[in-house]
Amino acid sequence: MRFAIGDAVVDIIVDDDDLRLPLSQYFPGFDPAVIEAQRRVLEPEYLQSGRDEVRFAIQSFVFRAGGRTILIDSCVGEGKDCPEIPAWHQRRGTGFLDRLRRTGVDPAAVDLVFCTHLHVDHVGWNTQQDNGRWVPTFPNARYLFGRRELADWMAQREAGRVPPIHARALEANVIPIVEAGLADLVDDGHEPAPGLRLVPLPGHTDGQMGLVVDHAGHRAIFCGDAVHNPLQIFQPDLSTSTCTDPEQANLTRTAILAEAADSGRLVVPAHFRGGRCAHIRPRGGGYEPVFDACHG
Repeated sequence: MRFAIGDAVVDIIVDDDDLRLPLSQYFPGFDPAVIEAQRRVLEPEYLQSGRDEVRFAIQSFVFRAGGRTILIDSCVGEGKDCPEIPAWHQRRGTGFLDRLRRTGVDPAAVDLVFCTHLHVDHVGWNTQQDNGRWVPTFPNARYLFGRRELADWMAQREAGRVPPIHARALEANVIPIVEAGLADLVDDGHEPAPGLRLVPLPGHTDGQMGLVVDHAGHRAIFCGDAVHNPLQIFQPDLSTSTCTDPEQANLTRTAILAEAADSGRLVVPAHFRGGRCAHIRPRGGGYEPVFDACHG
């Protein structure tokens, strides 16, 4: 799956295309009337309200422009302990790296790996096992971690407050990168390449960051988990049960949608199935997605 942002090429590397979670638990504040009004758009690709299911993709975006290759978010990985989600526990033979190679990108050719935040499904392919050790999957890359994001997680780890699913992810996927000297801790405003800028997107986690593209007259934002599902475009004040600060997450999401609707910026969330990304169009005092840029 591929789309373009000007002369930049973006390949979508899917790690899990149909993660299903309970709708009522993951989006506890969802409005059934919104789903009913937008059923044609939302069902069955993004949710199935009759089954109390919401559906997600876990995927990486490989951005290539100006001779640089940037992998945005590194999904779940293989061989990792994740008993909370059985489909992710000790996975083998997923073909993720083969799918990456088929786009013309060898893991050794990746220049940067940018993790929007450090949840288990955004850091998993940072490492792979070699003789019982976790070693970098992308050996020649620098790994960009938000300074605030990493500091917050490490403080929680020191205090023993990290949920086990994320504690194991830190141990296997993040700390080995730091210890290998491959991590660059970056702040808001960091520019990994011309026309690219990191921006704060707090709420889902305190230090989540997004990648803003203003490249050759084209605009996009890779916004991680600031927007999980198209339902949140129709209902912007709907945060997930996994957000550390739901009110801040609402503010962040609303700002993204307002700016995108005004500027024509393409919104590229981490977990959209189907259309994968969307332009945002104002409608009736709210917003609606236009899935015209990325195709599954």
